[in-house]
Amino acid sequence: MPTPLEALLVYAVVLLCALYCLWMFLPAFLKRRAVQGLMRVSPRLALSSRLQKLAQDPGGCRSGCTNCGSAKPRREHKIQLFRRR
Repeated sequence: MPTPLEALLVYAVVLLCALYCLWMFLPAFLKRRAVQGLMRVSPRLALSSRLQKLAQDPGGCRSGCTNCGSAKPRREHKIQLFRRR
């Protein structure tokens, strides 16, 4: 039977893993709003350059991919059909 301290440690690890998974699958605009909310609540967090970068609006199409301008246009592949003799 686990001790209460061990159980608390396991719950903390599971909670951190769940939060990390949620953060990875969250859309960019929701991440941005969450970071902005954290920065409003804590002035100490507002000084973090990493959080300031996450809180900025990327502009462009607002899709959150941050790859604007780096996408290469697709090349067309022409197919020629020949009749058999």
